[in-house]
Amino acid sequence: MHKVSATTVVNINIDDAWEKLSDLSKAHFYVPDLTDTKITTEQNTGVGTSRIVYSQRPPLTETVLEWNEGSGFVLRLHHQDKNGDDAEGVPPMFSRAKFSYSISAESDTSTRLTNSMEFDMKWGAIGSVLAKLITKPMQQMQEQIIVGQRLYYETGLKAEKADVIALIKKSKG
Repeated sequence: MHKVSATTVVNINIDDAWEKLSDLSKAHFYVPDLTDTKITTEQNTGVGTSRIVYSQRPPLTETVLEWNEGSGFVLRLHHQDKNGDDAEGVPPMFSRAKFSYSISAESDTSTRLTNSMEFDMKWGAIGSVLAKLITKPMQQMQEQIIVGQRLYYETGLKAEKADVIALIKKSKG
């Protein structure tokens, strides 16, 4: 499995960070390319909860595999067909993918956010070569998501892509 990760510290306490993170309906407030998020299960939190995230690409279903109350969760990324059954692609080049969000107290007033995406590629040796080619863009995507989270958590406002990119550029230099 291949993995990319990003981490940052936000200036809110861990309880407030968990309140924002555990609201699975708000992903489009911090993932820059998402336009909407819809919970598709009766439950809103915990193992088995599913949501669909929307962007310019085909909708992606995310289902909670692990739920660690107060500290994070793991989502399985997949597509569903029109009947709600699992369909090919997670996106299509991956044989499987999962996304982990975790938080930990940095101090009484700040929280460390750590996100990672793990994925397996299809197509054997060709997939391994592709994995090397996409690692840098995948890492950049992780950085945009974590900075988007930071902006959303600290302001309560939707993180706009231009603001996320400006903050990344400022932090690099």
